[in-house]
Amino acid sequence: MMPQHAFKDAIWQEGDLDELNFQTFMPTNKVMHSWIKECGEITVNVLHTETSNPGHEAIWGSLVFRQSQQQRSAKDVFHFYLSREALVTNELAFETDEDLDEEAILRQMQNASSSIELMMIMLGKMSNAILRKIDLFEERLHNLLWAIEEKNNRQTFEEIQSVRHEIFLWKHLVIGFLEIKMAIPEVFGKAVQEEPEFYRTSTRIDRCSMLVESYEDEINNLVDMENVLASYRGNEIAKTLTVLATLFTPLMAFGGLWGMNFINMPELQLSFGYPIALTIIITTTVVLYLYLKRRGWIGDVLKTADPKSKYNA
Repeated sequence: MMPQHAFKDAIWQEGDLDELNFQTFMPTNKVMHSWIKECGEITVNVLHTETSNPGHEAIWGSLVFRQSQQQRSAKDVFHFYLSREALVTNELAFETDEDLDEEAILRQMQNASSSIELMMIMLGKMSNAILRKIDLFEERLHNLLWAIEEKNNRQTFEEIQSVRHEIFLWKHLVIGFLEIKMAIPEVFGKAVQEEPEFYRTSTRIDRCSMLVESYEDEINNLVDMENVLASYRGNEIAKTLTVLATLFTPLMAFGGLWGMNFINMPELQLSFGYPIALTIIITTTVVLYLYLKRRGWIGDVLKTADPKSKYNA
């Protein structure tokens, strides 16, 4: 038996998607009944509208309103049918869902002026749960901002990627709410926007969207900053190795020359050959160093870097 909540000006009908009553309660519509048969396996946002029969407009679909950050398959889906006469949904597990207080929802629904307002109350409670969890995300992001300043290392980079993945999931959730918010006045007319629950929930959904967009921009800036730091470190390492290789070129060149084992080598009999070779090597190395420095190609790569600097983490 489908639980039914009747209010002064609206009706909310809950039901199991597999029950025939769930289909018979709604008007005959091939697209709608096809959705009912498939929605048990739907794990993404789906939205359909019906506006061909004036006075009997309706929207129906599926909304992912909760998604686990760790498991791809761990998500909660809200299936609904909304007309001017009634709101029909799948049964929600109020007793196991701390974010949805059934008593508070029913109490708020007592003053609803239409089934559309019932729908907005439901969406308002779900989006409020998202806002509450976004507050926890904000604290995590704040800690990450200071971690980059104080200790920027591989662990911090991995945390940035984890936070970036999480904000993508939040954005995906909010998009479903935004689509329904836009579809309701499209289907039922502009007048529904004047109702208090529609205004309240729409503002709440917009707030969710604003926060998610803002945090996404912050995370993108963090990624850009990390890319700049990685590029800076790579350039410094490459520049240092290039300078060192260049400075040791005379040593390797003369070492290769005097390391040959030809019988007739004029320098083999020189009494001061060893100090002369060292002098030539040191002199050419110093001359090469001064030339590179004068050209500005060395910079500060040979200076001792501060080991505590976040740019050397």
